[in-house]
Amino acid sequence: MQIETGLQAAGEQPIVFVIEHEQVVRSALHFILRDRYRAFAFASFDEALAAVTDTPNVVLLARSFLQDERDVLPAALAGRFGGAAILVVVDSGGDALARLSIEHGAHGIISKPISFDTVCDAVDRVLGASIALGAAPRLVRMSFG
Repeated sequence: MQIETGLQAAGEQPIVFVIEHEQVVRSALHFILRDRYRAFAFASFDEALAAVTDTPNVVLLARSFLQDERDVLPAALAGRFGGAAILVVVDSGGDALARLSIEHGAHGIISKPISFDTVCDAVDRVLGASIALGAAPRLVRMSFG
């Protein structure tokens, strides 16, 4: 079943980028997202930026990128991807740096363990909130598991 978000022309799926170092997590997220969205998975920012042909609507960002590149906070990242909504994927329970990412422009947090329903619900929420508000949403923490 395809969900129309209103962000794309009828029949087109929203574009979701997954940027994750860990190949197993990256593959799982891509597998979860690929039937409902145009999903692309990358191991680094450089890969994602080099492959951009369409602007993503949502970027799922591994928390490890916040640790490795503290200067690349979600608001700056969203700007590099045309204002895409940013969801930070964190280990169970999250942490202070992930919560800080909300203050710096992330639209939500997805806590591991991930599942089909929790990941798709988080993406649907951020896409739906963008439509309802007509602007980038400010979602409260989304903790699943």
